[in-house]
Amino acid sequence: MDVHGTITLDEANHSRIAVMQNFCVSFFMESDVFEDIASGRLIRVLEDCMPPLAPLCLYYPNRRNHSAAFRAFIDLARYLASQEAT
Repeated sequence: MDVHGTITLDEANHSRIAVMQNFCVSFFMESDVFEDIASGRLIRVLEDCMPPLAPLCLYYPNRRNHSAAFRAFIDLARYLASQEAT
């Protein structure tokens, strides 16, 4: 592959368009291009070079009077994290 010049884009949709037009390769959040990968419009390359995903962290104030909705969200996040660990 001959490479001529560089391109820097900071908008995922612009990067997606450039990749779809065979202009470059790019790094995406999988959720941004899942349908393109599933349909075969895009393919994964350099998958073996990807670092492992770091776990997500959730920071929130340590107050005792959280709303029921917020408490439910925290409980769900903890449950999902425990399911991924197994």
